[in-house]
Amino acid sequence: MSSSKKNPASPTAASIARRFGNKAREYERHALLQRETAETLADFAAPEGTLPGTGPVVEVGCGTGLFTSLVAKPGRPYLATDIAPEMVTACQARFAKSKHMHFAIADGQELELATSPHALACTTIVSNLVFQWFANPPAGIVRLSQQASHMAFAILVAGSFPEWHAAFANLGRISGLITLPEADSILEALHASGTARIRQQVLTHTIRYENARAFVESFRGIGADHPRPGYRPTPIKAVLKQFEEGITSTARVLYCLVDRANKETKE
Repeated sequence: MSSSKKNPASPTAASIARRFGNKAREYERHALLQRETAETLADFAAPEGTLPGTGPVVEVGCGTGLFTSLVAKPGRPYLATDIAPEMVTACQARFAKSKHMHFAIADGQELELATSPHALACTTIVSNLVFQWFANPPAGIVRLSQQASHMAFAILVAGSFPEWHAAFANLGRISGLITLPEADSILEALHASGTARIRQQVLTHTIRYENARAFVESFRGIGADHPRPGYRPTPIKAVLKQFEEGITSTARVLYCLVDRANKETKE
């Protein structure tokens, strides 16, 4: 892991693994945003149906395999990793008949591809809505990008879920959602690392929920309900009441394709 200072708003890896692992069986029923970004990332990173590069692919945070199923192709070695053992098991069951698929329990922040028996010649790293959980997202992303010729990822960035934050602010309070990284800080870190080419876009995804409890369940149902450090839960009846007619949740997502095989930088 990078020696850079950790984000004080980041939960521990053990807690992340436990929460997501406990929700492996019901994950896909609640992962509406994750499914939407998986499809968007696949179109962004592999417009012709194939990910960049020709060697093995390593996925960081495969979950149950929503994104994996869109980009893993027969004949191209694919290593699906996740910090939660239960998620790896679910993903492995999904691809039980695929001989080119490999699986491993791993924390993406600690991943050392040079020592992995499945990724000695890794050329492409992919990840869908995982990096925001890193202790230091910009540094962690740079560290991974330096281990491959190509990397494609989607990450939640600052400015997401303004409706929920505003409901708390109306009451003079701050929500318990984790602090998300700024898109610019990630791009600046990649440029500073000597990345040859970066193609990026920030898109807004909106999902309508019938009420605030359904919105809360969208986090709890996949295991993404870990509160920011220091947050002390208090009654939220007054918050929920503000969304009696429903809530439109807005998520800002940075999609990025990093290419270290070329010399020019492209915005």
